[in-house]
Amino acid sequence: MIDYGVGPQHDEAELIIFGPGFGEAIAVHLGEGNWLLVDSCLDEERKEPASSRYLDSIGVLPDSVKTIVASHWHDDHVRGISKLAEKYSAAEFYLPAVFNDKEGAEFLEAYSGTAAPQTRGSHELFKAVRSRAVVMPAQARTIVFQENLNGLPARVVAMSPSPAAFGRSLAHMLSYIPRSTSVPINHAPELKPNLEAIVLHVDLGHESLLLGSDLEDAQGLGWTAMLADRICSALPQSSVFKVAHHGSETGHHDGIWNKLLQSEVISVLTPFNHGKHRLPNPGDRVRLLNRSSQAYISSDATRKPAMPGAQEKRLGDVLKNMSRVNSGFGAVRLRKRRSESSWRVELFGAAQPIVAQAA
Repeated sequence: MIDYGVGPQHDEAELIIFGPGFGEAIAVHLGEGNWLLVDSCLDEERKEPASSRYLDSIGVLPDSVKTIVASHWHDDHVRGISKLAEKYSAAEFYLPAVFNDKEGAEFLEAYSGTAAPQTRGSHELFKAVRSRAVVMPAQARTIVFQENLNGLPARVVAMSPSPAAFGRSLAHMLSYIPRSTSVPINHAPELKPNLEAIVLHVDLGHESLLLGSDLEDAQGLGWTAMLADRICSALPQSSVFKVAHHGSETGHHDGIWNKLLQSEVISVLTPFNHGKHRLPNPGDRVRLLNRSSQAYISSDATRKPAMPGAQEKRLGDVLKNMSRVNSGFGAVRLRKRRSESSWRVELFGAAQPIVAQAA
């Protein structure tokens, strides 16, 4: 079990990002004991939400969590989020506004079964929604948290999805709602590109963070639309960036770096290792290193067994499932008090600085 030490001071900003080779969760200390949780992944040791295990380990009481945000419905971002919704019952629960619409809710319910692994994300988010009397919808300009904390304003604003992206995503979901329930649903569609994801801007008065979710840019409806929004683009530039879409080119936009971030930004991200897909790739790493003063990743582990391919194939003939004993789980934590001039970075488990790799 990872020893995270003690919790932050009352006036100390904190961002911690958790992630194995598949999964992402974020916890933010907003000040004065108030916490924001974004998305969820599992601590592989106990199969429990990583963020709740972390808060328990540093002595944070459940009522200190004020807001939970499910940035989107993909499996690698919502594993265990129904447990967070239940444990932190006093917190407001936000999800993309598209799921608050009738068609979006029908899509979520239609793909909430457990027949196939591809439906786990929608099933998990559906359970979280069903457990709540009130669910709050979020889209561009939605304020998900706002308080005056010991003389400093703290505000968390959703910068996406844009109204146009909302309409596009809703139409896309509508096309996938089954017209008959007589045929079992075996998988949920991927709904690419990801335009409904919630990007968050966290303004703590003395520092700002940009949490990029998995938002992509396509047809001018993702990052392009956000940058064109005069309210969102005018928010204070951030000194920390949770990189969008695991560093992928599809989540990149030059305007993010030129308009929304400070020149000496610290970048943090989680990997995505699933089947043949592995992010960030060597080109992504170079791009991030060129644009960041510091860059860190929660894990560089692969989900594939560490063995020669021929040996893996022979074992695959007799075994149904193989996985690494060491899942590569890690966390990157940044802390900064009001009196300090720079962020302090701590790496736990498999977390490490990002380095360039051969293509």
